[in-house]
Formats: sequence, C-alpha cells, structure tokens
Amino acid sequence: MKKKTVFYGRRFGESVELDPNMWTVPYGDMMTNLMIFFLILFALTTLQQQALKVSEDKMFVKKLEKFGKISLTADKIKVTFSQDIIFPKGSPDVSDNFKGVLLDVSDYLKNNPGTVIVEGHSDSTPLRWGKHKDNWYLSAERGWSVVSELIKNGISPKRLQVRGCGEFNPIASNSTDEGRAKNRRIEMTILKIKTEEPEKFIYYKTTAGENITDISKKVLGDEKFSQKILELNNGKIDDKGRIIQNTEILLPFNPK
Repeated sequence: MKKKTVFYGRRFGESVELDPNMWTVPYGDMMTNLMIFFLILFALTTLQQQALKVSEDKMFVKKLEKFGKISLTADKIKVTFSQDIIFPKGSPDVSDNFKGVLLDVSDYLKNNPGTVIVEGHSDSTPLRWGKHKDNWYLSAERGWSVVSELIKNGISPKRLQVRGCGEFNPIASNSTDEGRAKNRRIEMTILKIKTEEPEKFIYYKTTAGENITDISKKVLGDEKFSQKILELNNGKIDDKGRIIQNTEILLPFNPK
C-alpha cells in the first residue's frame, strides 16, 4: 500500500493531502506575468519607434521648409519646389546649389523605402528658343533631371516615378508674373508605403482631326481606353474627341 504524504498544520493532529500538481498554479501565474511584461515591452518599443519616425519626418521637413512648401500627412510628404531655385531660366539642368538639397532628400529616402513621385510643371508662356518645342517637354525633362540626381545619389530607379505636366495643372493665374512663378514648380511626393509597379506611358504621334476612339482601338486594341487618353492629354483634344493639331500625345502602356 502506497504511503500518503501528509502535512501537519498548526493544530495538533490536523493534516491535508498535498496535490502533486499544485506547482502548476504558481508556474501559470509566472507565465502570465511574463507574457504581460513582454507585451508591455513590445508596445513601448513600438511607440518609441513611432516617436523616432515622427521626429525624423519633422527634422526632414524643417530642412526643406526654406526651399519650398511642405505638406506632411500620415501617409506621405509632399514638397513643392519653385523651379526658379532649381534650374537656370529655360534650362532643364539642376543647379549646383540645389544638388545639395537633393542629397538631403536622398539621405532621408535611404531610411524610408516608399515610392517617390516627381512632377514637373510650367507656366503657359510659349517657348521661343531652345531645344524644347513646348512647355510639356521642358517640364518632363526637368522632372527627369531631379530623378536622375536621386539615382546618382543611390536611390533605386524602381522606387521613382517622373511626370511632365506642362502648363495644364496651374495652381495660380498665368496672367501675372507672380502667378507664373508659382506655376513653374517641381512637386515631389514621398509615399510612406511601397506601391505597385508604376503606370507606364508611351508617346504617340498624331495628326489634327484624328479621333481618340479610333486611336484607342487601333493602338491599344479597344476603344474603352479613349477616356483614359482624354484624361492624359488635357488641352490637346476637343470636346468631340478629335486631336486639335499635329502633336504627340500620351497613351497608357499595356493598359488593363
């Protein structure tokens, strides 16, 4: 017969039989406390990382404030630079002074892996000299000049998108010198998340009077893309969907 384990309490003759599994109670309490401790530690670490990220964003914004207008939100940073401080008049080449600013931008981008969109904009003053036949070409090349500097500074081209918007997205009136100066700008949007493969476009040479529905069907295989063509080529197509004059237009590449 197995001998029982007994415990003699303070009162003479009083005894209880010990449960062999009693050790699980303090062990369970200890595991619960450890879990709570590590959850608190994880939460504090996450909050600290978020605080450091916010601090980094604010420092970056402060560096660029004297060069342009800054908009900071939870999902992106948008910087609007005046082209007059980036490029010599009529030139697409980035000035030496502004290359230093783009170095600061590149340093920030190396620690923040989101997509970067660079848009070139111009005023409506017609170009009368130089190699660029219109403002659209000039704005696209200026956008590319900024992107190429970022690539030289070590930013992957896969993260970068460049767009030339010409005079078609003004933020001020083109009837005054002040308004035209505001419209000549580079807009850089730094997304805080990675996006899917950027949309691609091709140039297509057209003649006056061509209908975008026919172009959509002939080049892209379906007339349903004519609305997209209209959106991409504001000012080059009349209200009946016809090309206004001989020019090159943008078409979506491999649309879905």
